[in-house]
Parts: sequence; structure tokens; C-alpha cells
Amino acid sequence: MDIAKLVHKAKKGEDEAFEQLISSVRQKLYRTAYAYVRNEQDALDIYQETIYTALISIKTLKKSESFVSWITKILVFKAIDFIRKESRHFSTDDEKIFAALIAPENDDFILHSMDLSEALNFLNPTAKTIILLRYYHDLSIKEIATIMNSPEGTVKSHLSRAKKELRPILKEDYLL
Repeated sequence: MDIAKLVHKAKKGEDEAFEQLISSVRQKLYRTAYAYVRNEQDALDIYQETIYTALISIKTLKKSESFVSWITKILVFKAIDFIRKESRHFSTDDEKIFAALIAPENDDFILHSMDLSEALNFLNPTAKTIILLRYYHDLSIKEIATIMNSPEGTVKSHLSRAKKELRPILKEDYLL
């Protein structure tokens, strides 16, 4: 069935239609949440909060065909909020450990063993979000700009900067 029709039915309160919508995006939502928090339980919590928020606010969705972008936007904001809350729990010891990990004398050891998902953790949340939306969800610059409430030019510059930051980290393992 067509997503627009399912959204229309879900707006009318049909639970089965909402379940079908969610099942079509379930894995991508979970993987995106996991990419942010790198913890199965936290990713599941973010995923569940996203589903709940989408369920209670689906009637506010204006364009039925943009359901995937809309729910992805909810998930991204939930994940960023979670990260912000968790970052307040870092102690000074955690900061020292993090600083040691990214110190120049340790670069070769860490960077050679790092994969793409770990490399994303070195990006700021905005850059990480743009990279995930662009390359994981295959969204256009225009769609990303809509999700992030930013001009397209800003999204392009963040994307460009993020790719430049990732190149030395990933070296020849991946090409962006």
C-alpha cells in the first residue's frame, strides 16, 4: 500500500495503518539511533520514544508523502537530546581519557583501527546528523535542509566540512 494512503488512515486513528508505516522504517530508525548512541538499550529507548511521539502527533503531519523524513527528524532530535543529557554526566576523568585518545601521539594507533561508525563519533552532532541523513538515509540536500530547519547552503557547507574532517580519520579505508 502507498505511504500517503497509510498516513491518511493513521491520521484517522487506524492502528494497523500506523503499524505498517512503522514496519516500513523500523530498521533504519533503529540503526540511526544506534549510530548516535552506540548502545543497544539506549537506541531502543530512543526508537520507542520516537514511535510514541509519532503516534501522538501524526495528525500534525502536513504532507503525507514526507512521513519518512518527518519521523527521521523526530528520531534525530530525540537522539541529540539524549546525547546532550548524557554528556552532562561526563566527569573530568572522562574528558582526560577522551583527550588522550585524540592526542597526536596516539593518532596512528586509534585511527588505523577505527571504522566509519566510530569515526562519526568524532563529528559534532550537526555534522553527524547530516552525514547519516545524506549517506545512510539517501536524503537529498533539500530534504536534509527541511529536516534540520536550515538553508540548503548551510547543509552543503556542514556536509563538506564533515567530509573533510572524516578524510584524515578514515584515510584510504573509505572514500567520501
